[in-house]
Amino acid sequence: MNSLNPNFVSGWVSDPPRVAEVIAERTARGDAVMGATFAERHQNELTGTWQRMRDRGVTGIFLRDRELVSTGKYRRPYLQRAGTCVSRGMARGVQTSLDVATADNLSLLKDIEVCFAPIYTLARHECGHDRCGSGDGAILADAARAVHDFGVAATSLFPGTSEDDVERIALKYAAPGAGTPSSWIAAAKGHTCITFWPETLNLLFDCLAAGYAVPYAHGYVTGQPNANGISDLGCYGPHCRCFVGVFVDQHGETQLESSESWGRFPAGQPTDADQTMPVEQIPRITLRYAGGEKQLAPGDVGVNAKRFWSEIQSGGEAWAVGAPRFEANGVADLLRKSQVV
Repeated sequence: MNSLNPNFVSGWVSDPPRVAEVIAERTARGDAVMGATFAERHQNELTGTWQRMRDRGVTGIFLRDRELVSTGKYRRPYLQRAGTCVSRGMARGVQTSLDVATADNLSLLKDIEVCFAPIYTLARHECGHDRCGSGDGAILADAARAVHDFGVAATSLFPGTSEDDVERIALKYAAPGAGTPSSWIAAAKGHTCITFWPETLNLLFDCLAAGYAVPYAHGYVTGQPNANGISDLGCYGPHCRCFVGVFVDQHGETQLESSESWGRFPAGQPTDADQTMPVEQIPRITLRYAGGEKQLAPGDVGVNAKRFWSEIQSGGEAWAVGAPRFEANGVADLLRKSQVV
């Protein structure tokens, strides 16, 4: 149960048969939904990217640093109240990939903030066809299909509305038999994203090195970080987050950066202040890695790559996402971006 709606529990649902069904459906229509197929079509930008960077002496790729180019500061961690982690993890992935594209090639509209709510309802209804009932949340494969088929909307869809209120609205329309409002579908139309399934840990590393964030889910929450800012698995709890970076630890092993979808945990237990305090004041994890010391973006922590990947392989999910198609309005947008970069 949750405090917003005592009759509606939400979170990530582990459903490997449904994931396989989504992959089969998308493959049948010609989507490059499997990582091997996508990599074959994008050899120059993806396969072997992380190893090539390591060979050049790169020790870390931290995708959320592009937020500093796009907005001048880090974006706020999500603070879900009702377990809407699938939509939050996917929204973080889409947002991060968009920030990378905006910062790196100036081809997309600057300062778009992605909204999680339509992703949640689209995943449950239009893509999931109400597989998830009143006591369930959403399947990440359906969220990946939602942003690929329907697109994503900006937070301007809810002007002047708090994060908690947006979540309340999302829960209302996510209830079985409800459905995504037509205005939300219209707001997302055209802003579609590449989504594909990385089958190997090495391909996951390549995705992050190439600028594709990777929303993921498995059966454990993130544990408390060690002295180096790297977490292992925590207690049992099906949950969705997003990989947003890859780095070499102090022992020469490649690890991952994970962005929470539940407040600023594990930097601290989530509180109301996460939504109200200046983002610059939110406590952050200090990562100690092969490149030295680095403060990660708010809500992020290093995680043990092999341990988290093992859980993903045991009934979990991971979906690489590209930037949504928010085109620049004109020369003025491009000029503003060039002045920031």
